[in-house]
Amino acid sequence: MAEKTVKVKITSAIAIAGKIKTPGTTVEIGEDLAKNLIGRGRAELAKGKAAKAEGDLGKMKVADLKDIAADLEIDGYDGMNQAKLIAAIEEARDA
Repeated sequence: MAEKTVKVKITSAIAIAGKIKTPGTTVEIGEDLAKNLIGRGRAELAKGKAAKAEGDLGKMKVADLKDIAADLEIDGYDGMNQAKLIAAIEEARDA
């Protein structure tokens, strides 16, 4: 049985699976790791639009994508179209 996953917002720079995650980044991780990070003050439960599954980005409205981009502190998001927003959000989440 697969481990339950949880979306968290990183509050302090950490490495997950060999990649640096910066504060403000929303990631989906295993429940045990999420509890560990939250307990140590390194993450908090993701809330609102940033907590939506990454696979849902293509179905989201541009305004919602801009809200996520703002949460992720993506530069220049306000002038981006849907495709550029999705690419920027995915890149920010993978960073």
